[in-house]
Amino acid sequence: MEKDLTEGYVGHFHRIHPTVTHDVFVKQDRLSKRRFSFEKEWWSGEHEGYWKDSVIRMAFLTGNREYIRKSHRWISEILQHTGEDGYIGIYKEGDEPYTRFRHPGGNGELWATSRILMAMLAYYEFTGNPEVLDAVESAAMLDMDQYRDHNYFAAESRGGGVSHGIGFFEVLEWLYRLTGRDDYLEFAGKLYDDFNRGRVRDDDLKTSRLLDVKRPFRKHGAHIAEGLFVPALIAQMTGLTEYHEAAAKVFRKLNFHTTPGGAMRCDEWIKGRRGTADERYEYCGIAEMISPLGRIISMTGDLELSDRIETMVLNAGQGARLPVLTALSYLTSDNRIRINHREIGGRETYDAIHRAAACCVLNGGRTMPYFVESMWLKDLREDGLTANLFGPCRIHTELSGVRLQVSEETGYPFSDHVRFTFTPAQPVTFPFTIRKPHRCRSVEVSHPPGAVMEDHEDRITLRHTWQKGDHVNVKFHFQVRRMKQPGSATVPGRGLYLKRGPLVYALPFGHRIRKRKEYRGSGFFRYRITATDRKGWKYTIRPDSDFHFMAGEDDHPLSPWENGTVRLAGRLFDHHNQPVPVQLVPMGSTIFRRVTFSVKDHS
Repeated sequence: MEKDLTEGYVGHFHRIHPTVTHDVFVKQDRLSKRRFSFEKEWWSGEHEGYWKDSVIRMAFLTGNREYIRKSHRWISEILQHTGEDGYIGIYKEGDEPYTRFRHPGGNGELWATSRILMAMLAYYEFTGNPEVLDAVESAAMLDMDQYRDHNYFAAESRGGGVSHGIGFFEVLEWLYRLTGRDDYLEFAGKLYDDFNRGRVRDDDLKTSRLLDVKRPFRKHGAHIAEGLFVPALIAQMTGLTEYHEAAAKVFRKLNFHTTPGGAMRCDEWIKGRRGTADERYEYCGIAEMISPLGRIISMTGDLELSDRIETMVLNAGQGARLPVLTALSYLTSDNRIRINHREIGGRETYDAIHRAAACCVLNGGRTMPYFVESMWLKDLREDGLTANLFGPCRIHTELSGVRLQVSEETGYPFSDHVRFTFTPAQPVTFPFTIRKPHRCRSVEVSHPPGAVMEDHEDRITLRHTWQKGDHVNVKFHFQVRRMKQPGSATVPGRGLYLKRGPLVYALPFGHRIRKRKEYRGSGFFRYRITATDRKGWKYTIRPDSDFHFMAGEDDHPLSPWENGTVRLAGRLFDHHNQPVPVQLVPMGSTIFRRVTFSVKDHS
């Protein structure tokens, strides 16, 4: 994140493209259904919210003082320009149509507001500034009052601004967690009823649509990602069977559309198509799904969903961006030997802007901070702590009234070892839980004497009175798994791909990268990337092919994706059916790659 912030485009986007410089939450000058700089009026609000959310999170998570100061200034400016009614949004005040809360048709009222409130809530959690929480609550209450007696989603529009309003549920759920006020949950229930009765363009998450088992997802993928947790939230609130069934159908359908790299198949629209290594996916669908998945895990305790987050972020999420985030691919596929630099506005291109819509590049800056958000969970029933997603970090928290720090040292996902070190202010008793990732059933755990270990299907729990200097060492014994995929464009018949732990492995192909356009003298570019080697593109795999894991030297711990520190070694087969020794690398370390191979029988 430090590199993405300082060397990548995240911290410099205001110099690259003006879409985040309009200060729409300060000026509050937009009218709905009007174009500004040739863009929909709410796009700048969306973009500014994404950008400030990512910078604020990265700044505090990495301790970057320059960007922390910038974060303070941003939040102070918004607070200074919040009126007496508490409005935080982009629209002009007035009684005439197209001003705030007075939209005859399409608008981004709840959507744009939700994006900046997410940034403000993150800032509040980092700083503890009560003025910020008060401002977010006032803004949310104002929105709730405005739409309490009529249906926000009744505003018919061919655009996606209204249906993007489903992002407001994230704010409501977060405020409930922070305050315990039932108002937020009650309005969430009302808002979902409105969504079910509304005329939204993107309607895949309506209860009736979800319960139709024969209907796959069809509409805009980013909307599904944004609202993925809403049926589960309503099910938890109401306990009604209908909503529990709808929440379960979300994942039945999502599984159908998921590619080997963990992304939801979507080239803007899902179109009912199955996720394979040849189907494209939009980067917004990756970034926007992390937080909703984390919320479902926190509500249900279903730790297997954490596998989905790790697979998606550490494979598709890394394989669609440059290792240091100077550019990313808006639309990507797992199997890829060429990039169409012209189709759909060049959205397959690696670009620091994607002028047709900057949402994906800005969401690229939110991916890792939101991954971090779900790394740790508290068990409120037993006042316990769960290590959920793995990676090097420190957590500062409080259990049973005792301040506690836990350090996690690991090279995961490139290492199978994780070491936890406990530093409580005084001895404290609590259950410490470690998720078993990716169906790893063989886990070595060394723990302090006297700790009682419980081995469950999806987790290991240690019950102990923890003291300063206690350690827990974990080693995951991952196996190389052969994963089946049905036939697709480049996979005649049936296919296989290989996965070990969280990482999907790929056959890499060489490439040449050229700078095609520099943006505003910023040092950030649109690139043209072409494959220099196609040998092996049509290699096949046998169903019993034996690949073994090779751990490399961890000489570059801060740049593991560039250096490909792990491999799978084995044999594929050429068109003469002759074995060819190959080394597969993590999908996230590649640009051009083959993930899924056609199966060649011995005959």
